[in-house]
Amino acid sequence: MTEQSKSDTNLKPLSGKQIVVWTTILTPVLLITSVFFMGGGHGTFFFGKLFYPIPMIIAGISDRITDLALWVAVFQIPFYGLLLYLVRHRNWKKVGIGILITHIILFFIAMNLAGGFD
Repeated sequence: MTEQSKSDTNLKPLSGKQIVVWTTILTPVLLITSVFFMGGGHGTFFFGKLFYPIPMIIAGISDRITDLALWVAVFQIPFYGLLLYLVRHRNWKKVGIGILITHIILFFIAMNLAGGFD
């Protein structure tokens, strides 16, 4: 690889507004994917728990997917983007890693609490 081609491969980080836009675009894609794999209750809820652990925890506690869980699912990913946007000039890497770790922990909690949704 030449020196010039090495510099061409550097990716620019997303700006704050781009983060919010991309997370807003990502939300319906992940929701549709999750609902598709749920198959009207005859499929797997794994992707719902993976992408939306907080709503699945709510569903596990109430034994059904409530309106609250649906609204939390709609706003969860854009909320992550908003958090990254608000701290874009400061410790955005630490916040991003914190969001990721929190999301992973919530995923494992959802896997245990939402046992009726397998």
